[in-house]
Amino acid sequence: MITAEKVYKEILEMPVTEREKLSAVIARRGFEKDLYKHEEVFDEIRQSPFSLKEAAEYLQAAEITVRRWVKAGKLKYRRVGRNFAFDPDELKAFKKTKKERGTPLKF
Repeated sequence: MITAEKVYKEILEMPVTEREKLSAVIARRGFEKDLYKHEEVFDEIRQSPFSLKEAAEYLQAAEITVRRWVKAGKLKYRRVGRNFAFDPDELKAFKKTKKERGTPLKF
């Protein structure tokens, strides 16, 4: 089975000139696709809680907007001390719902 760790080790064993060629190939061909589906990018999203800042980045909204959604009861969260913590699955569902409704993620 190919793993990222094995590939990385093999890359380190390559001569420097080959590593440079590999970098050039990846830069040219590695990201040829212009548009990616939401699922392609975020399906493997981490499972640890998101901070307010991370949630705002994921939802492509300002932190104040995320705070408004929380205050309005539109977005679930929990408190960890004085900080907000957002469940990744809740964020994914919230973003998907907003997208399906055609509602911009702005408040």
